[in-house]
Amino acid sequence: MFKRCLMTIMLIISPLVMAGEHWIDVRIAEQYQAEHIKGAINIPLGQLKEQIASQISNKDDTLHLYCNSGRQSGMAKQLLEEMGYTQVQDEGGINGIDLPKENQHGS
Repeated sequence: MFKRCLMTIMLIISPLVMAGEHWIDVRIAEQYQAEHIKGAINIPLGQLKEQIASQISNKDDTLHLYCNSGRQSGMAKQLLEEMGYTQVQDEGGINGIDLPKENQHGS
């Protein structure tokens, strides 16, 4: 009985523990190269539907989306939720995000 209870708890908790966290810049490549959140990946909004599964296969991972002003990241959030991604956060424009940034040269 105890083993069965423990296994049930592990099955419930494991997806939460295994879920990752990703920052996604949905702007075009040139904007990403000029400046982006350190560690973010670039998947432009126009390519998001085709590329997201190859970059992030776990639909329970937390996705932080951003762009220049928040318009494109809002559209990306809606698209990803329609595709079944469950933890999507629209972080708005890059200038409003208080995290380290870098450019194509790493600074």
